Amino acid sequence: MIKKLLYRSLRINLDLTDDRNAFYLVVEIFFAAVLGAASTFNGAYALRLGASNEDIGLLSSLPALLAVLISIPAGRFLQTRVRRKPWIVYSLLMHRTGFLLVALVPLLKLAGLNQGSVAVALLIAISAPAHFFNVGWIPMLADVISEDRRSAVFTGRNVFANLVTSVMVMVFGQWLDRVAFPINYQVMYAFGFCASLLSQFFIMKIAVPDKPLEPAAPRAPAEPLLKRLRAQWMAFITALREQPNFQRMTTNTVLHGLGLWLVAPLYILYYVRQLDASDAWLGLQGTVMTAATIVGWMIWRPIIARAGELPILKLIIVTLGLIPVLIGLLPNLTLIVFVVALNGLLSPAVNLTHFNTLLKIIPPAERPVYTGMYMTIVNLFAFICPLLGVWIAGMVGLAPAMIAFGLLSILGSTSFWWRPIKVN
Repeated sequence: MIKKLLYRSLRINLDLTDDRNAFYLVVEIFFAAVLGAASTFNGAYALRLGASNEDIGLLSSLPALLAVLISIPAGRFLQTRVRRKPWIVYSLLMHRTGFLLVALVPLLKLAGLNQGSVAVALLIAISAPAHFFNVGWIPMLADVISEDRRSAVFTGRNVFANLVTSVMVMVFGQWLDRVAFPINYQVMYAFGFCASLLSQFFIMKIAVPDKPLEPAAPRAPAEPLLKRLRAQWMAFITALREQPNFQRMTTNTVLHGLGLWLVAPLYILYYVRQLDASDAWLGLQGTVMTAATIVGWMIWRPIIARAGELPILKLIIVTLGLIPVLIGLLPNLTLIVFVVALNGLLSPAVNLTHFNTLLKIIPPAERPVYTGMYMTIVNLFAFICPLLGVWIAGMVGLAPAMIAFGLLSILGSTSFWWRPIKVN
């Protein structure tokens, strides 16, 4: 009955492996988005537990440092595994289980320790298995979804994710505003974790082909750490030299992202500390953001199909820096909601075109390694910038810093024009 309904309505035949994988990927994101919606309140949770501005900067930056340390080793490790799926799935489960520990922080009475700082430390720690997961997840998507179907599957995933998030963020915001702290956050995290177990179930059902391994080279004696780090660095330099499109994609992304990474920890500080936003408002702006993102995915997918990915990427990526500029210029929570909606409309164009372009320029046989190298260099800057952003904002103020960082992103994004990427 279900199979016939799916085929008639969506042309999905669950007897075919490709259709089955596409179906599971879209369904699992429905449940994953519930925990994702809960995690949007992480910064507010830490602040209400007593976290400092510097703690929020660390919450934005240290996960990126962990990604730097994990990505390349994870990529090389997964490259040597015939069956990568179990490593990918269980690393995700470890990350999600960590939210139960985060929920227990208010029950901890550790002498001399700020509970907000403890929550930040736990949130940073549980990001480690998430980075391992990401390194394997991106190549796995390429393995289980053919290129001609990626746009449809990624669009479906993002529409479902944002639809669920838009509803759950609003529900969670109202829940947090009406129920006493901290039980409100504890119940929210526990509920999100339970929903994520259904996501795990559907991910486990995805059929992932085994990857043939190259003949193993004779095992060499263990080398000193510095020598191994130098070898990894030289491998990265070689990849940049031999793959000019990979080099342009990586450096252009860094130039675009500098301003956005600098401003990342300032939003929650600006909303809560300066504009005194409630949990209900945080839920409202989250709902507006995700609802606008759904509309954005629906609008941009046919446009990208007609105009091509690279032209749209170059056109829209420059505009994302406008968001922090406008928020810094409009110290009014009602007006900021409209800016958030604009961000939701624009972001899907960049997310879809950027991700698909990255997959196309990475050598298929070495996706885990190249993904690890890409994530390492990008996250190195994502680690440094939030700390620097909080420090600069402490000197010049939150709003002026947001405006300056947005302008920096606009300037950096022009690199996609004067350093073009070529895709066959």
